Amino acid sequence: MAEKLYASWASGYTAFPETAGLRTFRQGFGVTFTIPAGRIEFIHLPIPTPVIVGNDRATLDKVLVLFHARQTSEIVEVHVFDGPRRISRFSEMRLSGDHSQGVDTRNVFTVRQPDIAFGIGVTLRVNNTSASSDSELFISSFGGDFFHNL
Repeated sequence: MAEKLYASWASGYTAFPETAGLRTFRQGFGVTFTIPAGRIEFIHLPIPTPVIVGNDRATLDKVLVLFHARQTSEIVEVHVFDGPRRISRFSEMRLSGDHSQGVDTRNVFTVRQPDIAFGIGVTLRVNNTSASSDSELFISSFGGDFFHNL
């Protein structure tokens, strides 16, 4: 059997905030969330997941998030879930700047979790470091690299 790669991506406009009423602007090429001054917000990213292919459960190799943390926004944590179970957590980060146009060292998170059972969800913890002005987080796309032994 050989290890086969399966990449699954979704448009950024499918991301959604945890806080109802958070200002959200969706366009065909992504979504912009306005993070109020001094607030922390959670943004959720559902990744289409090939759980089983040819009787083999997927291994999630990595998740990728194309983002632009504008003004004083920073991604400070990334949580990866397989259904109800958190399988990975990346913390103590301060990711800012424009990483929305392609894959780079700041928007790839290596997970390497075998036996994916339900479906992958990614949660971003976003901090606005300004106490006086709003800032924005733009997401153009997100996805995951999966492996199957076929």
